Amino acid sequence: MPPESSLHVLHALGETLDGLEVALCAFDDDDCSIAWNRTFFKFFPEHEGQVFVGEPYHANLRRFYTQRLDAHELPNIERYISAGLERHRAQTRPYNFEHRGLRVHVSSLPVPGVGRVRVWRAEALPAAQAPDTPDIHEPGYLRSPMVESAELFDRIPDGLMICAEDQRIHWVNEPFMAMYGLTDRAAATGLAFDEIYRGAWAAQGPGDMAPFYDGLSVLQENMRFAGAPFEVPLPRHRWARVIAKQGSDGTVFYAHVDISDFKRQQRLLAQAERSARDSEAQLREKSIVLEATLENMDQGVAKINAAGVVELCNRRALELLDLPHELMSSRPTLSQVLTYMRSRGEFELASQEVQDFLQDNGGLDQLHVYDRPRPDGRIVEVHTVPIKGGGALRTFTDITVRKQAEQRIRHVAEHDGLTSLLNRAAFLQALQAALVDVRHRARDFAVLYVDLDGFKPVNDQFGHAVGDQVLACVAARLSQVAREDDVVARLGGDEFALLQRGVTDRDSASRLAQRLVDAIAQPIEIESHTVQVGASVGIVMSPADGADAEDLLRKADSAMYLAKATGRGCARLYGT
Repeated sequence: MPPESSLHVLHALGETLDGLEVALCAFDDDDCSIAWNRTFFKFFPEHEGQVFVGEPYHANLRRFYTQRLDAHELPNIERYISAGLERHRAQTRPYNFEHRGLRVHVSSLPVPGVGRVRVWRAEALPAAQAPDTPDIHEPGYLRSPMVESAELFDRIPDGLMICAEDQRIHWVNEPFMAMYGLTDRAAATGLAFDEIYRGAWAAQGPGDMAPFYDGLSVLQENMRFAGAPFEVPLPRHRWARVIAKQGSDGTVFYAHVDISDFKRQQRLLAQAERSARDSEAQLREKSIVLEATLENMDQGVAKINAAGVVELCNRRALELLDLPHELMSSRPTLSQVLTYMRSRGEFELASQEVQDFLQDNGGLDQLHVYDRPRPDGRIVEVHTVPIKGGGALRTFTDITVRKQAEQRIRHVAEHDGLTSLLNRAAFLQALQAALVDVRHRARDFAVLYVDLDGFKPVNDQFGHAVGDQVLACVAARLSQVAREDDVVARLGGDEFALLQRGVTDRDSASRLAQRLVDAIAQPIEIESHTVQVGASVGIVMSPADGADAEDLLRKADSAMYLAKATGRGCARLYGT
């Protein structure tokens, strides 16, 4: 039976999938049922009240086939059960089958520490295809192979493009296909993004191609590296904003956001500005429309003229920036507004780069976008568009919720769920960054590989719940002993690691290792139990012992095993 913590995660996942109408059933390494959700019984009502924890999967299959096979096929039920078991244990790719008038997509994958998890998603068959009696005979059981399951990515509103390190497309979702006029996902595989972009414009036929050439130039310049977001025009007066995120393995994830409505708003505002210069009468008329539009926008908008005077600032901008109406109605200069905001500590959380260009001229002479954290905890995206002849149009968008969601996702991806320490992947990234510091700043470091002694008997005697609390306590003690600049991680199981920055001699690393051993050896009080574990520590020094993250970790692991062989509860330096 998997650990209790794993079962909690399975049940939480099942409840989440209930909201998406996706069925789940999980099995341990002996193919016995351990968890399922409500949607599972909606798809397979014959299991309602019948399935229980520990039921073998072949019993589940027998119930399924008994309900579905006709009298002619029932004598072959053992063959179907045997084939179902084989498929269950060996399946690595999703497939489809028809069941109760539905087309069911089923996926199965092994999960370390759990066993195997199966999920089902269904869609109604067209009336002409829906059978009177479900056809689950083995020759037609596997209807068609599916590509890797991507339903969740296809449901997000924005396009998603995943490129390999050579900038060739590996995968796209359905919103991306719709945005660039693709009818087949496979048609994008292996192409560069500029080829997709050319194809989207070529499909519209003859017409004004000036936006295409401008967009192609921007695209080719920005695709050379995963840098700042950029925008490209699309056929039929549409626009896409492209945001890149580089993965640690060289893979690049591109989000394509449709900003056509925003661009139309910007174009309308610019047109209103040009029209206003032509005639005072037109200015009054356009101002009525413009003010009504501005006051009902979700974005804050400000217009600064060539003399640096803030001519226009809508209600949303006042709310987002906490600016007094009295100040802004007096037509202040941008310099006066910035002075007022600095006096309230508005830019203390902003980067030095942002503070520098705001110090010069308020950043009016260049097109730029940046995120600015505010003292009240909100994050505002500031977008500046220079106006021909001087001045600029500046918009403000509250992106706090989006940033918080990104931060939560990033924290989950980089941290261990039990101890809240960095996980193995994030620790290797920190180790790689430290190696860069060694090359550029000559800042040496040590890696301490910590493995607990006597932890398995604790699990065996008191159970995994107590064992998990012991691991959490050890993690807290490691963090207390480490310095503020050090990095502590849980590599998995009862193995931990510490990156000691700025250390140049082996004695300093050995002293820290001894402090870790002493701290972990202290008795731990958990509920009514007193538990004691020890630790063996392996130490490597960089650059003396290597300049590769994985290699250093392997050497530290090797030194740790020497410490265990020496007698446990001690530390060993690699190579000694």
